[in-house]
Amino acid sequence: MQFRQRISWLIRAALQASECSNSPSGAGVSTAGTSPGSSAGGSSRSISSGDNPASGGSPAGAGSFAARSGMSGTPVQSQVGLDASAEAGAGALVPDGGVGESQEASADAASAPFCTPGDAGDGKYTLTGDAAPPEWKLMPGVTAGKPTPSASFLSTTFGLHFPYIIYTSANYVSGQPAVFLLFGDGISTYLADSGFHAATVLDNLTAAGDIPPTVALFIDPPSDGGDPATVRVATYDPPTQKYPTFLMTEIIPQVITGKYSISTDPDAWALIGYRASGGQGWNDIWKLPDNFHKFIGNSASYGAANVAMYGNVDWVSIISGSPKRDIRASNTTCLNDLMDQRGSWLTTITNVAMALSAKGNPWRLMVGSNGHYPPIDGERDFPDSPRWMFQGCKFAPN
Repeated sequence: MQFRQRISWLIRAALQASECSNSPSGAGVSTAGTSPGSSAGGSSRSISSGDNPASGGSPAGAGSFAARSGMSGTPVQSQVGLDASAEAGAGALVPDGGVGESQEASADAASAPFCTPGDAGDGKYTLTGDAAPPEWKLMPGVTAGKPTPSASFLSTTFGLHFPYIIYTSANYVSGQPAVFLLFGDGISTYLADSGFHAATVLDNLTAAGDIPPTVALFIDPPSDGGDPATVRVATYDPPTQKYPTFLMTEIIPQVITGKYSISTDPDAWALIGYRASGGQGWNDIWKLPDNFHKFIGNSASYGAANVAMYGNVDWVSIISGSPKRDIRASNTTCLNDLMDQRGSWLTTITNVAMALSAKGNPWRLMVGSNGHYPPIDGERDFPDSPRWMFQGCKFAPN
């Protein structure tokens, strides 16, 4: 971007900020912009610059978070160690070693980077507004993706049955490796029409080019084994190898690998979870660094691991004391998030984000004004979290 264009952009951003004085911080930034494939108008969601917004460049072309969400704003402070080449353009998703039908076609793929996300949208922001995101409804001209019927998977690791649904976006093509999303609490929380509306959101985002063609695995906690709430906690809270083993040696190989074309590039794999499944999602990404590089947590229960029965696993200290991992993380929390004998979820989630920032990881922290349950802030922010996660990612031309 030339100097004159950048100055013009900064002036427009400042004017927008001054017009959004209803934001708690006085610097509200509308995210109501429309994207290709979306209808005119949009949500009244807005974000306000927090105390750690990153530098404000955005990658050009498909996948740009700023362009797709309508987000703009004047950067206050750059994040050390983040990709500063935001104006270099969108990267390409190359089918290097795609799984299943794509393996042979992928063998000779170029080694270009999967994504060049830049740093648009990085940092800490305050969520404001209470309107439903427009992405909760299928946009005009958008074709809905295909979910499978709910099925049950018997895990030998747990000895229990896990309900699951597999979703493929309408633009998924067998033989062309797609990105792979894995949702904890997938059916009961993320696919619910009264919750995150994940399938419809993915329909709209993939149609608009905000994220590449997608295969998503929605897994619920076991349907047997006793009281559902107790079983859910016992499944998700322990920061052990048990759930990662279940994922990588059981359910993914048996229901995804060889049946769907997904990239094997870990930059194409994302874990998503809410509360306890978010805490387990973080445990998975930490223990599976060669498989997953992307994480979306909604009021994620990082603090559930920091108790005596689990060896007081303190994720903030572990992140700070370990070599930098290749992780891109988006978290939402809220002013009235959970607080119990394990501590404050708001504080812990914020500290995780700050630890990632100190390591130079790309990070995003959205803080709303609502509560832990229902996840109102996480639901309303959900369209923007995968949009940010996969900005600058797209398939190479066929």
